[in-house]
Amino acid sequence: MIADVVRQRIRDRIQSGSLPRDRTIELWHAFGFGQTCDGCGVAITTTEWMCLMCADDWRAIRLHEDCLVLWEDERHSQIPGST
Repeated sequence: MIADVVRQRIRDRIQSGSLPRDRTIELWHAFGFGQTCDGCGVAITTTEWMCLMCADDWRAIRLHEDCLVLWEDERHSQIPGST
């Protein structure tokens, strides 16, 4: 998927509340097992790295490694006063 499209999807999901804007607890990194990425919406295969996190409301958030980087960029760019 094209990075700009994924970035916009992640931005939209942050604005809608589907993805957290605040801190999360990073639980682990491992190869995926077919679950859907909460960033881009595409399955995380067994050959792709996945990050599993827990949001403040205890939701499990699963992201591809590349989606994690985009989510970090976008959530920081949308927090007033952040750099």
